[in-house]
Amino acid sequence: MNTAKIYTSCQERMLALADDLSAEQLATPVPALPAWTVRQTYAHLAGLCADVPAERVTPPADDAVTARQVAEREHLDIAALCAAWRADTPALLEVFATRTRARYSLPAIDVWHHENDVRGALGMPAQPEHADELAAFVLGATARAWSPELPGVRVAAADTGQEWAFGERADLEWSATAFELVRAATGRRSAAQIRAMDWSGDPADVLYRLSAFPFPETDLRV
Repeated sequence: MNTAKIYTSCQERMLALADDLSAEQLATPVPALPAWTVRQTYAHLAGLCADVPAERVTPPADDAVTARQVAEREHLDIAALCAAWRADTPALLEVFATRTRARYSLPAIDVWHHENDVRGALGMPAQPEHADELAAFVLGATARAWSPELPGVRVAAADTGQEWAFGERADLEWSATAFELVRAATGRRSAAQIRAMDWSGDPADVLYRLSAFPFPETDLRV
């Protein structure tokens, strides 16, 4: 996964988007992140970008850390948040270039999701660029951690041809676009939305093992 490219392309789009957001849009709640507004989502991203190179955080960041990041920047307007985020980015890119552990790729996954979280909150279409790379990273990790006691699942990205084996058996088959699979595997699709995807059988026995995060209580549009 080209971590730096994913991070900077998502960041560039988010910084450009911020220039045109109204006060009402900045105050819009983000359904994928129930405690945050659009502006607070930018505050978290600026905070993570500052914290990782300073070694205040080793990814992934927990809820207490992300809450601190937002609280520390509550006094900043969107222009100041974006300026700080931009200024701290070279140091984070250096981390990407020098740290080889997979956990240091997580900020790129984080900004990719938050870009789509914000777009969904504002009624904008999804931005699926790089979904294939994220699918390989996220679903590959799920496959490696899959318990042999669970039914086996063969997972296919219908648009890219990528495939993953969760377990040695093929008790179930699950198919969706790479974008939908990544969103589902990282807590951005409700249980009902995942059930409604293309399955060869009933996923009830594996449903709550498919995501690394709790499912949202309501369906997310993006």
